[in-house]
Amino acid sequence: MKKILVLTDFSEASQNAFSFVQSFFNKTTADFHLLYVYPAQAEGFNGIKHNAESARLATSSANHLQRMVADLRQQATDEGHTFRSSTLPGNPFEVVKHLVKTEAYDLVAIGPQQNENGGLFGNSAISLVHELKANVLVVPTHAPLRPIYQVVLAIDFANLKNSKLLSLLKEFVTLKAALLTLLTIKTPDSSIIHPEQEIYIRQFLDPIEPDVTRLPAPSAKEGIDAYLAEHSVDLLVTIPRYKSLASTPPGDGRTHMQAYTPLVPLLTLFDDGSNDLPELVADLLSVDGTL
Repeated sequence: MKKILVLTDFSEASQNAFSFVQSFFNKTTADFHLLYVYPAQAEGFNGIKHNAESARLATSSANHLQRMVADLRQQATDEGHTFRSSTLPGNPFEVVKHLVKTEAYDLVAIGPQQNENGGLFGNSAISLVHELKANVLVVPTHAPLRPIYQVVLAIDFANLKNSKLLSLLKEFVTLKAALLTLLTIKTPDSSIIHPEQEIYIRQFLDPIEPDVTRLPAPSAKEGIDAYLAEHSVDLLVTIPRYKSLASTPPGDGRTHMQAYTPLVPLLTLFDDGSNDLPELVADLLSVDGTL
């Protein structure tokens, strides 16, 4: 069973993200955990009014989530889907980090809003992608609810040390009978992909036979944006540890919006730094094409 943590602020964006992730796992046994985080109560005499407001918010949000879960259980068309909810106080990012640490989720899903500045749904949402030790699915507000056929994996293939990071992707592409494209962005500082590394990646993805696209660009992000502008893509997959889709220029405290409001649904795979590369891969001539 897949365990999915879905973050919500009851906005249209988060509701769309939940609908998308339901469809994402429509043929998979999955437990959906809906989470709403509200501000922690202030302490002391000066916090009495704030405490009362927080208490009302906690009660109303908990009731809202409970009604949502009840409706989902009644309307569920997939017998393999279960639903539960939590309403917790505190800093949103810290609450999510704690939950991920204490419970093994296969995926954390979020539908951020581009114009919001607070919590996990504003500018700090980039931290979720780059710091959370979990796979993260970021769903743009405008993402259509349709079958996923075109999946693009855009990572630094030369530095992929653990092919098992691609397990969720391989499982999904196989289940959905989707088309997979391996996108290599050739930047001025990119590393050479050796034949052994290419064989290693292809052997893990077998029986999937992905297409390969090599695209020159000044940076990985510019190359990915250029590809998305010219191709229909239903899901973009990256590993932030290797190639970030966002950057903050030196001296600029602003965070680039692309990281959490992508052009298409974005699945980021968590890299724990482990290495399963074999010491030797034989039959170097068995691979057709290059990454």
